[in-house]
Amino acid sequence: MAAMTAVERIEAAIRLEKPDRVPLVPIIDMFSSRYGGITQHEMMFDIDKADWALQRTLDDLGGIDGFNFSNAGMGRTFQTIVPSPPRIPGIDGVPVDVEFQFVEKSVMEPEEYMQIEERGAGRWFIDKLKASHPELYSPTALFKRFAGLAIDVLKNKRSVRRWRKRGIEPLVGTNMTIIPMEALSMALRSFNDFILDLFRYPEEVKAGCRAMTKTFKNLGSMTILQSGIKRIFMGGTRTSASFISPQQFEEFALPQWVEMSEYFAAKGVTPVLHLDSDWTAFFPYLKNLPRRKCVLNLDGTSDIFEAKEVLGDHMCIMGDVPATLLKLGEPEEVGEYCRRLITEVGADGGFILSSGCSIPIDARPENVKAMLASVKRYQP
Repeated sequence: MAAMTAVERIEAAIRLEKPDRVPLVPIIDMFSSRYGGITQHEMMFDIDKADWALQRTLDDLGGIDGFNFSNAGMGRTFQTIVPSPPRIPGIDGVPVDVEFQFVEKSVMEPEEYMQIEERGAGRWFIDKLKASHPELYSPTALFKRFAGLAIDVLKNKRSVRRWRKRGIEPLVGTNMTIIPMEALSMALRSFNDFILDLFRYPEEVKAGCRAMTKTFKNLGSMTILQSGIKRIFMGGTRTSASFISPQQFEEFALPQWVEMSEYFAAKGVTPVLHLDSDWTAFFPYLKNLPRRKCVLNLDGTSDIFEAKEVLGDHMCIMGDVPATLLKLGEPEEVGEYCRRLITEVGADGGFILSSGCSIPIDARPENVKAMLASVKRYQP
């Protein structure tokens, strides 16, 4: 087989074909920033520095075909669009070189589920942002923030072009969205309150989710338009088997995952389902998602070998070198786990090797090097 380009390998795997070798697409931004000598604040607010640090990391440790979602250049975006203000390195007293972290707290009451439907999700959400970020909504502050966001968009597009010229494909760029149930659980209602709401106010929760679906479709579509990349990151953890029952998944979550995935697939956009926590028991449900149109991106908690058995003929599998192995293991252990993934999960194609969620910021460089070398060392 003739040698493929990085993007050809990735697209072949998504189509469940067997490329010339398994493509490698880790989540590497936090690690590469620390390794490359810049702070997490610089990574999140200066994408040029983040790109420089990543290139330095790759020069030292080995090449990749692409990288998954990155926080590089996303600092202002997260400051602006998350109703519960996150802890961002270098902002409001947070140290400059710690990891970005969402802060979970309720910023809405149960009666507001129906208000989302009655008032419209867009208007309701903007009011939430005004309440949680009052400093942004003077005319001067708002102009400065959105001018900064516009500059970030242009820099991110330039970054995509730069990496593609180097033969490295940004898998999703800054493209992202989420299903309403995940957003409500994490950024609006908090997990404990939201789980109680599923029992106390099930119809109200459904109404709020229905009303928010169009907003999250539009949000995702806007990011795709800005980046020009036809793949989108769709994160999920609170709708996993670690948090809700099969009955709750069927009733509340599955319809949203199906609707959002079908919407983007119909537009020729590949949903990259970044599923944290344990989804093993829910794998059969994912057969309801569009066939050969999605990527199942696992974080090292779910059983990726079981995923291959259940879903290998339905969607591309991506993952899943565990963070614990990259941080605490030996290079030989990392190499052996990668060998298993490549030869077993990647045996007949439809597989992308990746880290299980983010490579830890303080992973052992020799372990990262072993992972990067594995795709050329082992053959499926």
